[in-house]
Amino acid sequence: MIVNARMYSVTPAATEGWKTLLREVVRRAGLTAEALDYPAPARLEGLWSRADLLAVFMCGWPFAQKRFAVQPVVTPVTRLAAEEGLPGQYRTLFIVPQESTARCLEDTFGGRLAYTNPESHSGYNAVRYHLSAYFSETRKPLYSECTGPLVTPRRVVETLIAGKADVGPLDSYAWSLLCQHEPELMRHVRILTHSAPAPMPLLVASQTVEPQTIEALQTAFLALNARHNAALLQPLALQEFIAPPADAWDVVNDRAEIAFARGYQTLR
Repeated sequence: MIVNARMYSVTPAATEGWKTLLREVVRRAGLTAEALDYPAPARLEGLWSRADLLAVFMCGWPFAQKRFAVQPVVTPVTRLAAEEGLPGQYRTLFIVPQESTARCLEDTFGGRLAYTNPESHSGYNAVRYHLSAYFSETRKPLYSECTGPLVTPRRVVETLIAGKADVGPLDSYAWSLLCQHEPELMRHVRILTHSAPAPMPLLVASQTVEPQTIEALQTAFLALNARHNAALLQPLALQEFIAPPADAWDVVNDRAEIAFARGYQTLR
């Protein structure tokens, strides 16, 4: 069996922090698993298709679409979400270069929009839903160019800093990790606005993993808390873990359908 946090391995420190946490949770659950390296640009769909997943991060959109034979384990509660009273949720942040003259999202229309990949909620589906409110078939495309797929949140940041795009999406948890571990990089970008909250990406196991194994794993995750497990959680900007119902992610499908109904199927 394998564990993996590729989705949030946005810095070397975050990578090591997630490996340490996942290994410790597996140990406390009385289980064994390999902390698999699966670096970008390898497609996450290849990881999610495996039959030996024990605790692997998955985007909420493909989970809601039931594209892979997996079952939910837990969802992380970030410190930011806990402070906002939105446990187990996150947002897509629309970020721009620090020197950008844009003061609202409409100021970026006509420019260049970056994105991660069309299979991502935070990097595409949430962006499409948010922008669909501005779209009309009778007006020009919102953006002159769409830059992507950039695959990772970090590449969105780097693309904006390099002047190759004018605005782009960033998962709010990825923002927290990057600000915590690479503040020098993040001082070159700023948040313009954000999307509605949505359920966080979740840790999943293969559908074939037995219920007692899932229960042991969940128990170990849910026992983590900021007071007693700061050494594991603080480096990852986490508060705790929760186990929402499996249908919590249906809202991201609903938002895709709304964007489609508005005539905004692809970013443009």
